[in-house]
Amino acid sequence: MKDKKSKTKKITCGIIIMLLTAAIFAGCCFLHKGSSNIPGSQEGSGEILPGTTASPVQTYKATLVGTGDALLHSPIFRAAYDPSSGSYDFNHMLTYVKDEIKDCDIKYYNQEVIFDDDKPYSNYPLFNAPSAWGTNMTRDLGFNLVSLATNHSMDCGTDSAKKSARWWEACENVLAAGMASTIEKRNEPKIAEVNGITYSMLSYTYGTNGIPVTENYVVNLFDKEKALKDIRTVRDKVDVLIVAMHWGTEYSTGVTATQKEQAKFLGENGVDIILGCHPHCIEPWEWIDEDTVVFYSFGNFISNQMAAQTPIIRKVGPVGMLGFLDITKTVNTQTNTAEIKIDNVKAELLYTYKYYNKERGMNDFMVIPFSRMERKYLSNYEDVYEEFSSILKNFDGNITVVPLPAKAEQSLSRAS
Repeated sequence: MKDKKSKTKKITCGIIIMLLTAAIFAGCCFLHKGSSNIPGSQEGSGEILPGTTASPVQTYKATLVGTGDALLHSPIFRAAYDPSSGSYDFNHMLTYVKDEIKDCDIKYYNQEVIFDDDKPYSNYPLFNAPSAWGTNMTRDLGFNLVSLATNHSMDCGTDSAKKSARWWEACENVLAAGMASTIEKRNEPKIAEVNGITYSMLSYTYGTNGIPVTENYVVNLFDKEKALKDIRTVRDKVDVLIVAMHWGTEYSTGVTATQKEQAKFLGENGVDIILGCHPHCIEPWEWIDEDTVVFYSFGNFISNQMAAQTPIIRKVGPVGMLGFLDITKTVNTQTNTAEIKIDNVKAELLYTYKYYNKERGMNDFMVIPFSRMERKYLSNYEDVYEEFSSILKNFDGNITVVPLPAKAEQSLSRAS
């Protein structure tokens, strides 16, 4: 499997001082053999005895997982409503996903629709969803990287868009990008750190379904000049730069020439990871010049598109994915350099399962990883798995797709 070519850069005096301080501290401590002497280290350092000198090379590691559109149709939030408390809770829909991503450090998803709890919640074509979804995704599942710039960002107007942006701006320990309540918030570099690795994300959409963005800081519309300025503002401040792109053709598993061109532009200007959404179906992944990894579209994370009238939407809409990769940072304090490497790219397919909840007397939803798939969720899951794995690998087959369960149900009658 191809790994990203290591990107080497000079490290600042501040980082050197920090590492030297850590080394001095380590010299006064004992570590059990095989344990790590820094957060995120890939390998055990062995035992460090008092008075010895720590290695000039330090290794940090983080795992990123990404997924697609939270397309919150009204049947989904109705199924989350508890009439006894008047509140919403989506956790029962997300249990299996929580288990799959629990060990990841950076957890990304695309928030397709806005939150304005002061207005009636609404369905397609002008979405508005309960903010309880965002709470469940961030507080309960640990998602800490969220793209907000979508074609539905302006569905309820500028005031609601700003209100949704403020909700995310107030969300602790979450880097959310793509919408802003003020010009200052829009231009403020957003930087986070995990396991000694710093990262930032920019988020853009191709448009807002023809609804004008009257205050241009509220939603990030993509243009190269703006993107280049944003990249230059943050590139030298972080180890890893991520861009979330809302692009492509809806319900098409093929990548457009515009997507390819924009991805190449971003890669040539220092972007490490590109996370694509909007088509509502899985599209291929690839390396650009073996230097930038791009998932062109994760598909939907959750939706009610299995109920669509159009056959192609019913087919592709319920299938999404999780994309995983490792980020390794190797710092050499003797040469004052740091190398960043991205590798171990893999995927797991997801399926939004819609079922009748007898206890509640209504339709309900669960997001099912294919590693937990059974016929009661999807009768032809083997065929679906093969088809969408093939789509994902169309440009580059060097990706591991998490396999189906070894002991899957074999008979349709058992599910009935």
